[in-house]
Amino acid sequence: MPTPAPRVDTTAPTQRSWWDNAKDSAAFILKRLLQRNLTQVASSLTFTTILAIVPLLAVILALFTAFPLFDDFREALQGFLTSNLMPEAVSENIMDYLNQFAAKASSLTAVGSLFLIVTSIMLISTIDETFNAIWLVSEQRPLAQRILVYWAIISLGPIVAGASIWASTILARESLGYIGNLSVLASFALSAIPLALTALAFSALFVYVPNRKVLWRDAIIGGIATTFALEVLKQGFAFYLTQFPTYTLIYGAFATLPIFLMWMYLSWMVVLLGASLVAIMPNLRRRNWVSTKHAGASFVNALSLLQLLWQQRTPLPNGMNVDEISNYLKRDPASLSSLLKSLKKMGFVVNTMENENEKWVLACDPAITPLAPLVDAFLLDRHQADTPASTCMVKLIDATLANPSITLSTLFEKSDLFHQLSQQIQKNMLLPTQHQGVNYAQSQ
Repeated sequence: MPTPAPRVDTTAPTQRSWWDNAKDSAAFILKRLLQRNLTQVASSLTFTTILAIVPLLAVILALFTAFPLFDDFREALQGFLTSNLMPEAVSENIMDYLNQFAAKASSLTAVGSLFLIVTSIMLISTIDETFNAIWLVSEQRPLAQRILVYWAIISLGPIVAGASIWASTILARESLGYIGNLSVLASFALSAIPLALTALAFSALFVYVPNRKVLWRDAIIGGIATTFALEVLKQGFAFYLTQFPTYTLIYGAFATLPIFLMWMYLSWMVVLLGASLVAIMPNLRRRNWVSTKHAGASFVNALSLLQLLWQQRTPLPNGMNVDEISNYLKRDPASLSSLLKSLKKMGFVVNTMENENEKWVLACDPAITPLAPLVDAFLLDRHQADTPASTCMVKLIDATLANPSITLSTLFEKSDLFHQLSQQIQKNMLLPTQHQGVNYAQSQ
């Protein structure tokens, strides 16, 4: 009789509902946020900001004082920070204290002024390192380039920001004077200029700080979300301070300090959440978070990654960045970044910088590179303890690969192999002191 043709499954694949996709996306975002330890990072940034904010303001105040032409810019910048980035209940007191401290600090000697500049640069450097960690950037910009950029931010940033805010304020005031009550929509649009400037500033922060290419569309979405969240936080924080004056009752005249600390911490949390959202958005768009929680997943991913870099070696080894690798392999960039670091330590890959874009290339010759190191690193270390137990493990794996249908009873019935394996495992689990005692007795 002729052999029947094999049946072919012609049923269409099950389509996932939007609800399932939404749950997967939410789970992925939550997982990534938890992995970044944003609460600890926000605490560190808050501490660094408290130490550096007075020196930073002193440097900025000295720059504005040296050029009286920029007095209007300074007032516009200070008014913008007071009304848009701080709760109304404490903004005036905080800004007065900061101005007093900065005015006293500005009268320091040359050594003291140098300390102020170094402290200010340290704050910006911490922010730079934090953002690069969120974007999984392992190679930062050269030190000289970073110092020049930091100094440009400190010296030119406040002047440019103050000039923009001053010009926008003048434009809005003059325009509102002409428009009057004729157009509510136009009046609202002009009054929303401070929020638009804040969103633009956050967007530029997300684009230019990480040492990686960030799309403006992602950065703008993150900037708008961060600005909106900060505005909601500011209103909610102000409501809490007015309705539940706990800090004022407990601390009295010193209530401004804990309130400022809490506000600084919550503000950094919002900014870090916005940055994390921008960093995650390309993965959400491509849905590159395929679950690889199965035995040997790291080994398979390592081989797939090396094969991809091997295929991309011609005509020139231009390399691929983490996002490109993630797009090809449909794997999570965070896991790939960790895997690439492990392969770099083993000498299989190396990272290069091209136009401030980190790329990875194959660093080994596949024709002479053995597979065994990958097996030992990502599957099973055949020499992990160099004991009979590991030898028995390898024998069991070899037997299973040769005959996948092998049953547990087959193992149990081979009492010599199973007994030897059990004995060696139990021996390896002895306490270190017991091992030392046995070795000492044998040496005697």
